[in-house]
Amino acid sequence: MISYFKYKLFKFLNGLENQYSEKYFLEKNKAFFTLSENAKISHKATISPFHWINNGKLHIVLKKNARIKEDVLIQGSAKIILGENSFIGQYSTIGANQSIIIGDNVMIAQAVSIRDTDHTFSNLVEPMLNQGINTAAVMIKDNVWIGYGAVITKGVTIESGAIIAANAVVTKNVPENTIVGGVPARIIKKRE
Repeated sequence: MISYFKYKLFKFLNGLENQYSEKYFLEKNKAFFTLSENAKISHKATISPFHWINNGKLHIVLKKNARIKEDVLIQGSAKIILGENSFIGQYSTIGANQSIIIGDNVMIAQAVSIRDTDHTFSNLVEPMLNQGINTAAVMIKDNVWIGYGAVITKGVTIESGAIIAANAVVTKNVPENTIVGGVPARIIKKRE
């Protein structure tokens, strides 16, 4: 009987801790967010603004029922929009220094990387670290499924209904209702 009460007490205290942690996280990071109805971001996510790039300000917009799961890293100096009913899975990284727009009903699995930025490396004498960056917006339209470990690079548009296979590296635009996979990603077939 005592172990049952210990279990219930543990569950109660753990629930309070998570509730308190979530409120603290949102309060601490409120300058970075616009949250719509029922939108949620895990208090275990990491927000890392890059104030030194383009004098920009990281801003994350979560539309109705959007979710950012645990251990997601969000970094950069630009706007990120996550559409209605869309989610970003655990251990993913979203890096925006121009803009990343994710549509409605988009499923982003775990360990996905979406970035709108590359480092400049054309000068062979100067260290790459000192050469700056190149940016191009990323657009992921409605009803897209991005599989585990996929990488979406700068300047890519993924059209509605597309599926990105696990571990694919997407360097070019993806047409509507197509399945792509591989490194670099190529069209595998059309959804019909």
